[in-house]
Amino acid sequence: MSESSGTELASEYSARIAQDLELNAAEQDRLATEIAALEERLHAVRENRVVLERLQQALTPQATAPSAAGTAGTAGTVGTVGTSGAAEAADTVEAAVPHQRTEPAPDRADSAKSGSAKSTPAKPSLVEAVHTYLAEQREPRSATDVAEAIRAGQPGRTIKTTVIRTTLENLVARNRARRTKQGRAVFYTLTAPETGA
Repeated sequence: MSESSGTELASEYSARIAQDLELNAAEQDRLATEIAALEERLHAVRENRVVLERLQQALTPQATAPSAAGTAGTAGTVGTVGTSGAAEAADTVEAAVPHQRTEPAPDRADSAKSGSAKSTPAKPSLVEAVHTYLAEQREPRSATDVAEAIRAGQPGRTIKTTVIRTTLENLVARNRARRTKQGRAVFYTLTAPETGA
């Protein structure tokens, strides 16, 4: 009698353990899916932070430039921005706020005409370059593809992929481009071909 009850108890425990193992496996799958989704969100948030920090750095010298004329200490910090850093900052600001132009103030226009910036031919804005490139493509393109193509088309211009991604997201926000995801990759296409942009 005790052997049969011991066998029943063992089979009961065995069935319960098998059920617990199934629940455990299901819980692991659920948590793994949540972790993958959270990692993807964390990656996106980190990329956004990098873009925001660059935008903040790009906007900080412009915000302090008017007060630099009156303060000697501030003038030293504004003057330390190199020409490549200033060009990158201008591209970053233009990508974030494409309708805003970063041109010299009217009182400095005469002195800027004699500079080397005026002697080079005018380059299209980053938004125009991205829009033109996407208009020429038949298939969706990633931000990396767009950045490489624009860098190849404008060899003297330093353009980071994060700036291109911001520009593309800005086009998406204005319904001028469409974003599609394939796994973790994000691709962009124009929403409708425009004849005169």
